[in-house]
Amino acid sequence: MAGLKSFIDCFLSCACLTTAKQCTSETLAAKFNTTKRNIFRDINDLSSAGFAIAFDKEQNTYVFADPDFTLRDLDLSDNELMALLLGKQISHSIGRPFENAFTSLLKKARKDTGDKTKGSIKRLEEKQKFWVDIDPMDGFENIEKQYNAITEAMDKNREIEIGYQGMYERKETKRQIAPYGLFFHSGMWYVIAYCNLRSEIREFALDCIKDIGITNRHYTIPQDFNMDDYFKSGWHIMRYGEPVEVVLRFSKNIARWIKRRKWHPTQTIEEQKDGSIIFKVKLEGTKEIKWWTYHWVPNCEIISPPELRKEAAEEIRKLGRVYGKR
Repeated sequence: MAGLKSFIDCFLSCACLTTAKQCTSETLAAKFNTTKRNIFRDINDLSSAGFAIAFDKEQNTYVFADPDFTLRDLDLSDNELMALLLGKQISHSIGRPFENAFTSLLKKARKDTGDKTKGSIKRLEEKQKFWVDIDPMDGFENIEKQYNAITEAMDKNREIEIGYQGMYERKETKRQIAPYGLFFHSGMWYVIAYCNLRSEIREFALDCIKDIGITNRHYTIPQDFNMDDYFKSGWHIMRYGEPVEVVLRFSKNIARWIKRRKWHPTQTIEEQKDGSIIFKVKLEGTKEIKWWTYHWVPNCEIISPPELRKEAAEEIRKLGRVYGKR
């Protein structure tokens, strides 16, 4: 999500440069409630994107090298506008501040771009052309303090102290963590961080953080850390234990639904003579894929590992007893 906010800030900073009497790193940082470091980064990003920006020492302000430049000369394609409208729809699901940011972005696009773009925005907004099924975040205000503290800590590269009570934990534990990034999954916000208490990278749900504070202890994210790579080894977000190959059999009744998409980077599919398929994937942690197999019952069978098959069989027997009661 940090990348989305950066994009929005870049766009709005660009608009400010065309309208404000004076734009310095200090005034822009105050306007967008961020740090001067982020403003310098956004200015560099805008320059890399083709906006020639210079600092006028006499006027003490950032200016466009081309004095005739204005966002009103900028027209966005339908695909670019669709991306903005799609982003607004997605942002509605992940928290009010993000929706407000996209609303502001679209408002400026209506005001500060060319007539062609204004007409396209009106035309595209009159009829909804897409819908995205994302589990919505309910009550972002309840975790807004945690979210803001974590983003500030990441900007300053400072560790944070949290009081954390996980969903399966009875007691709250005090932890000092180094946040690497935020992610949104199944209607909830999480922070991925190095936990000094456990001496490993872990994920923490923001709604389970009971208190939070930024420390003066600095940290550095390892150069070889990448969030995309980190999550590839799990089914969704859970990672634990050594890598294990999970082998599933799907009946011919459901095989084509499984074959129609890529479920995991490591998956392989072997078609069988009877129309069924063998689905293989290598994971660190099997709990989430076990839950996923229940979605396909009775057309999915866990072949291996044997301990996962035994665990699922026991849970299904318990479920049978529950449904057997009158």
